[in-house]
Amino acid sequence: TSRPYKFFNILRLCTMAPKQIDCFEINWKFWKFLGIWSENKPHRYYKYYSKIFITFFVILYDVLYTINFYFVPRQLDLIIGEMLFYLTELSVLSKVFTFIIMRHKLKIIFEILESDAFQTDTEEELKILHRAKVFIKRYWKIVALVSITANLTHISSPLLKNLIFKVELVLPVCSYSFLSESFLKTFEYPLYFYQIVGIHFHMLYNLNIDTYFLGLMILIIAQLDILNVKFRNLKSGKDHTQLNESIMGLNKNLDHYNEIERCVLKHDYYYNPIPFYFNKQQTSRICLICILQSVPVEYYIFLATYMFIMIIQIMVPCCFGSRIMDKSILLSSAIYNCDWTSNSKDFKINMRLFVERANKPLSITGGKMFSLSLATFTS
Repeated sequence: TSRPYKFFNILRLCTMAPKQIDCFEINWKFWKFLGIWSENKPHRYYKYYSKIFITFFVILYDVLYTINFYFVPRQLDLIIGEMLFYLTELSVLSKVFTFIIMRHKLKIIFEILESDAFQTDTEEELKILHRAKVFIKRYWKIVALVSITANLTHISSPLLKNLIFKVELVLPVCSYSFLSESFLKTFEYPLYFYQIVGIHFHMLYNLNIDTYFLGLMILIIAQLDILNVKFRNLKSGKDHTQLNESIMGLNKNLDHYNEIERCVLKHDYYYNPIPFYFNKQQTSRICLICILQSVPVEYYIFLATYMFIMIIQIMVPCCFGSRIMDKSILLSSAIYNCDWTSNSKDFKINMRLFVERANKPLSITGGKMFSLSLATFTS
């Protein structure tokens, strides 16, 4: 009796619809490599790997950067130059430790996304979800391309100048002013490669954490679009059985809305406002560097791509935060456009209560301090 059961269970898994969260597969791979993601019971060797990786490439990296900052000569152009990456590095540190501390809540969000309330029923709903997942993957590729281009442009130019034109090798991130000149001259290549590897890993942290949060917002928008379709397609009934089915359909949609709201609240609780403020300050410092320093042409290429990433890290989440607010408000008109006039009294009562509830839009806030919206971005 167990063999037929196993066969049908395997058949069910093979024919199951694709998961919503499979669009984050590339993020999971990089999270595991970067030592910040594990299964419920990670292998002990992975725990060691995670601690060593984070200690060496995050904690030690930022500690040395902080010590260096206090030894920089008190000249405005030198201080601004050293601060180019400093605030960004602190924001990466904040993201990494927030991610590790709140990792269990991310797993709860994944469970919500795969709950029964979020499963699609019609071809139209599948198309909405498919478009959202395609956009998430495409956005990851675009940000990855720009980030890698900016990073490689910056870290390769000093080394190429040193190898081809025999120019003195300059450390790409910070000068390590607390070390003696003889020590820097002896270990210039190991220090150089430590900095370029570290900043590359930090870029991967930024890339895969930020694109995850934006991808989650896009899935929330897709679920709001799906719920909009479900509300509009609610039918009334002529007999007692059909009226009960319409109430059950409405209650199912209300459960769907509750799960969306729960997902927004989990995202809201996790979102860390510190990187947001660091990125805002970083864009102004880049403008100051362009004004105060005479830099080579290839450095302008790096600054242009770097500024582009800094701006979209602020603008894009705010843009989709506004869309979440707009889409949630539209649900009140969507349910009003269904065939409710001939429905039962219980249906109309539930409908009126939901309309009042939907008039207060869903919104994602950072640390209960500001909402992610276009108004926040323009301010």
